Amino acid sequence: MSNILSIGLSGLQAAQIGIATAGENISNSSTTGYNVENAVFKEANGQYTGSGYMGGGVTTATVQRAYSQYLTTSLNNAQSGNAALTASYTLATQLSNLVGSPTSGIATSITNFFSGLQNVSNSPASIATRQTALSDAQSLADQINAAGQQYDAMRQSVNTQLSNAVAQINTYTQQIAQLNTQISMASSAGQPPNQLLDQRDLAISNLSQLVGVQVVQNSGGDSVFLGNGQPLVVSGQNYNLTTQPSSSNPTETTVAWQGLPGSTAKAEPLSNAALQGGTVGGLVSFVQNTLDPAQAKLGAIATSFAAQVNQQNALGLTLGGQPGGALFTVSGPVVTANLNNNPGSTGAVTATLTNAVSPPTDNYTLSYSSAAGGTWTLTDTTTNTVLGSTTTQPSTSSPFAPSGSGLSITSTGTMTDGDSFAIRPTAGALDSFAVATGDPSAIAAASPVLVAAGSTNTGTATVTQGTVSAGYAVAAPGLQLSYAAGSGSSGTLSGFPAGATVSVTVPGSSTPTTYTIASSSTTISYDSSTGATIAISGDASGTANNVSFTLTGAPANGDTFSVAPNTSGSQDGRNALALANLTSGTAFTDSQTLTNAYSNYVNTIGNTASQLKASSTSQQSLVTQLTSQQQSVQGVNLDEEAAKLLQYQQLYQANSKVIQTAASLFQTLLGAFQ
Repeated sequence: MSNILSIGLSGLQAAQIGIATAGENISNSSTTGYNVENAVFKEANGQYTGSGYMGGGVTTATVQRAYSQYLTTSLNNAQSGNAALTASYTLATQLSNLVGSPTSGIATSITNFFSGLQNVSNSPASIATRQTALSDAQSLADQINAAGQQYDAMRQSVNTQLSNAVAQINTYTQQIAQLNTQISMASSAGQPPNQLLDQRDLAISNLSQLVGVQVVQNSGGDSVFLGNGQPLVVSGQNYNLTTQPSSSNPTETTVAWQGLPGSTAKAEPLSNAALQGGTVGGLVSFVQNTLDPAQAKLGAIATSFAAQVNQQNALGLTLGGQPGGALFTVSGPVVTANLNNNPGSTGAVTATLTNAVSPPTDNYTLSYSSAAGGTWTLTDTTTNTVLGSTTTQPSTSSPFAPSGSGLSITSTGTMTDGDSFAIRPTAGALDSFAVATGDPSAIAAASPVLVAAGSTNTGTATVTQGTVSAGYAVAAPGLQLSYAAGSGSSGTLSGFPAGATVSVTVPGSSTPTTYTIASSSTTISYDSSTGATIAISGDASGTANNVSFTLTGAPANGDTFSVAPNTSGSQDGRNALALANLTSGTAFTDSQTLTNAYSNYVNTIGNTASQLKASSTSQQSLVTQLTSQQQSVQGVNLDEEAAKLLQYQQLYQANSKVIQTAASLFQTLLGAFQ
């Protein structure tokens, strides 16, 4: 009787555990991170009798949670990638919304400015027209400054998000380490602490959404490492991350490995390769691949715009008859000494653009090594390529200008081994862009040279009014060029300044014929059937240097042409027209116009946002698929749990019947002895 009763009682207890486990599953069916649990039963040890081993009922071996290491790891990795793409896409979309349409904003301001200069060329004496052009210039400067402020605000937003994410990472790593200790202690009793295991898995899942990690299971618990192998959790010990200003760019925040909590050791900055995946990886990727290149490109456009306008304005005469000055100002390359440079170093570096019209958009690092008596090396950090090195200290008289860098670098003071300097060619262009003058007469609308045909000429030749290039000089009384007819359409021109060089280019040819002028009687050939563009350079006297004009048609023998200073500048708008025509010039990088360069800049950001959206959508689909697969193994199925409840209820009732039967037999046996 006792054996039958104990068997029934064991079954009753098993049914109770089964019902409790099913109830636990149903109660936590919506709990994040909960893994479905199942009671595992086994037959109790039997007892030997003469008739063989008699069963001892049932016992509960354990309550086992459903868990797939493969699916969990795959899902964590997918969630990490999705969090990174989501962070990058969100910020790229914000940036795309800020820059707006390729035909509005800055593009409209550029167009309006050049339209204003066109109006000045038509009415060069009008102060009101000039003032309108300057107002358009100020509107453009305001637009560019606003863009700079937006970039600064977005960079600060990224810095704040990085700091918040790192604080969360430290919280989760501490939690994982504590759970490792608790799980180890609880497991010593022989049974797995399912609730603690679920908490640890959830903490690791949350951590992987902040930064990409690798998880290694061992006897001491789950150890967690960054992509470069740097530990975050080892058994019961966690290691902290921190944020600090970038050593090469203090406006940016970098993530560093601090080590043990409370450590006062210097934090070790982590490379971008160590911060792949998760929100942190997405933020770092956005700065490196989207924000920095976009700001550099817009800075290059602003720098080129200012340089082109200033160069052309310098080739004209103001309303007061003076050579034109700068209409815009913009700062040069930003050079930052690395924060890790030797405190005793006195070295300083400056850099200028070799061609501000076509500035570089990459960033650079100039590093110093004391080897070989001192070596300076310039590295393009955007492409990670070395552009050149020198063992001669760069100086004003001997600057360091590696081919392809677009920079001229000088240094002063004494360098120490390992010193480095970050050089960002257009980093300050957006914030510093400004109108250089408020005086409308400063627009150099007139050309300083006037080339004209003689009033008594009898031929059919016509001549353009002439243009000048950088370094020009035009002085009174100027030149009087004379034509001598030859045979057929051939003839010669004389009267050029002694010592000058004259280049003659016929239409359709890119190779000029060059003449060295020995004296004013030296002649050059001219063919009236083709016409020619004539350029004068190398005139040390300053009578007519770096001046060019185009002659067409057939002059008559003795016809003359004058090259003289322009004395009617207030009525001349040729240089203003040249300024306005910069809108179609292709001097900018990759032979683009300024407006096309801006449109490409906006479209590039929009395309980046679209690509990130597509990648994020695809990655989210993968997360959804893996979540479904994981839940099919580890999640709670309410239909299954309802069936189990019915099964365990029947098991409970059946074992109750066994106990009832045992009790009835015992009463019958007692009655037989009464």
